[in-house]
Amino acid sequence: MRVRVVFYGVLKEDVGATEQTLELPSAQSTVEDLIAQLEAAYPTLASRMDSVALAVNDQIVDRSFTLDDGAKVDLLPPVSGGQASV
Repeated sequence: MRVRVVFYGVLKEDVGATEQTLELPSAQSTVEDLIAQLEAAYPTLASRMDSVALAVNDQIVDRSFTLDDGAKVDLLPPVSGGQASV
């Protein structure tokens, strides 16, 4: 099964790319399986993944979500900074 992974913010710096197409070993792969594969390939991601939001085909999902072939998975780090308006 193939999925397209899109990295945002500091995650794209950790990976060195904005997006990648990854091959997962099973037709029943979950987001958790994808995360394990990413952390094995990019150890610097491991410390960040607890705070990353995950969206599959533009819908926020949890780690137990089962992926479909051709899914787009967005990895969204927490947003910080900016200026508060008064």
